[in-house]
Amino acid sequence: MPTTTTSAKREAETAIKNVKDDIVSGSEKVADGARDTADRVKREAGALEDSLTRGAEELVATVSETLRSVGVDTDRMVDVAKEQATDLQRLIEDEIRERPLRALGLAAAVGLFVGFLSAR
Repeated sequence: MPTTTTSAKREAETAIKNVKDDIVSGSEKVADGARDTADRVKREAGALEDSLTRGAEELVATVSETLRSVGVDTDRMVDVAKEQATDLQRLIEDEIRERPLRALGLAAAVGLFVGFLSAR
């Protein structure tokens, strides 16, 4: 009987080792597949980003050209928008300096409003 028990024990150990080896091999295959998939997704995402960038640049060029063809000076529009943004920034800074608690209250109210909208 001891030989049968020893033999069964060896067979069980061999079976366990084989199962472990199969698990390691399978996990390596899965990891390789995941890496390959990740690489493919990165390449495709890069290509999509390039395509979207080109499309956006073409759209901007088309809109700009169309506006110029109807007599709109887009460079002047950009300058005016920058000036207005700078003026608005100065106005906000002055308001914050003159009435900091009011500015804090307004900021809190805007934050609550945005939070309420995003919760919906």
